[in-house]
Amino acid sequence: MTAIKYPIFLFLFLSSCVFSQDREDQQDVYAFTSADINFLKNFSLSNLSPIPQAPSNNIADSIEAARLGRALFFDSRLSKNGKVACASCHAPKKYFTDGLALSEGLGKTQRSAPSLLGVAWSPWQYWDGRKDSLWSQALGPIEHPNEMAMDRSGFVRKVLSLYRQEYEYVFGKIEDYRTIKKLPKKASPIGDKRSQKRWHKLSSYQQDQVNRAFSNIGKVLMSYQRQLKLPASRFDDFIDAMQEKNDQGYRSILSESEVHGLRLFMGKANCFSCHNGPLFTNFEFHNIGAPESDEAKVDLGRYQGVLDLVKDEFTCLSKWSDAKESECEEMTYLKKSGPELVGAFKTPTLRNIAATAPYMQSGQFKDLKEVLAHYNLPKPPFYDREQHPNRPHFDILPLKLNDKELENIIAFLSTLTSPFPQDDYWWNPEISDSQILSGN
Repeated sequence: MTAIKYPIFLFLFLSSCVFSQDREDQQDVYAFTSADINFLKNFSLSNLSPIPQAPSNNIADSIEAARLGRALFFDSRLSKNGKVACASCHAPKKYFTDGLALSEGLGKTQRSAPSLLGVAWSPWQYWDGRKDSLWSQALGPIEHPNEMAMDRSGFVRKVLSLYRQEYEYVFGKIEDYRTIKKLPKKASPIGDKRSQKRWHKLSSYQQDQVNRAFSNIGKVLMSYQRQLKLPASRFDDFIDAMQEKNDQGYRSILSESEVHGLRLFMGKANCFSCHNGPLFTNFEFHNIGAPESDEAKVDLGRYQGVLDLVKDEFTCLSKWSDAKESECEEMTYLKKSGPELVGAFKTPTLRNIAATAPYMQSGQFKDLKEVLAHYNLPKPPFYDREQHPNRPHFDILPLKLNDKELENIIAFLSTLTSPFPQDDYWWNPEISDSQILSGN
């Protein structure tokens, strides 16, 4: 289970960290001890664990499901105005982000779009962890008024009218398609008042038909996202070359500035305490004191995420999950209170970070220089007694690095950028299914 594995992993890092303070006058910055090299291999994609099992989704690793999910992911016809798709906020060429401080669908959202790369390893989804699976997360934007703005019944009708054959190939024949065809176009338990009124007029059987198909659509979208693999970056090549004892090889891969940055990241700056493992994240929630984008309407982060999660109708413990209750440990042992939840957000991956500005949950920092300046001399989190249930916990200490050291860390972060895999079917929507089937 991912949530348990990473704290153990972190402990191993802390107990075995051998990096000394980085020094510009060090005679050979490329000279790493055997212990250094053994430590660094834990950050390479070559050492990434197999993708976690997904007991709540029986078709999580079905290629047929992933192909259908891929088609839906890029299909803008499935939004209210016919112009917004999942890929609008998660564009492959932007490493599945959109480059905006606040993402935009039919309207402007309150958060930036996090990258989808590596999310299959995370036990929680969204910045605040308000979803406990990728399939449940995929359902959120579909009904959100500022994203795809679809009513649940209309969305299910549209998907099944466009993709009925592909859907039945994955889930089997729809026994009562007549019920689906007769559904109102606008009916949803979380829509506007008219949509909710129509939803409550549906029979329990009709509601179940909609929710079953709706959750299945989330599951194929999850299947697609689990197929997204990260190509090796220069950093991975560097670590792998060191493992192979290719001395001349690894010295040519990273510059001296980048290696100084690596040493600071793993040593003096202590970045690895949260950004650890091959995906450079512990997937935990922290309040690092990033400024509020609107102090009149503070973002409660994980605190609100937990409140939303316990009310969610599509969790691992729900009737739409394929898991046994005993397999839903994340929900069973969910932490529901404590000041450390207030204003805390999930640690993002640093993979491709140099190419995915702006930064933080609302794009508060426009570039990495601003991010490092904040970590170097952070301000405590904003606190408003009227809006906050508790004074927010503060999770970071000043780095106290000089300008050159900050530049070196930024240089190192650029080594985590993967090349765009032009020939990867899952990344590139321009590659057709027929090309794959024909082998061309």
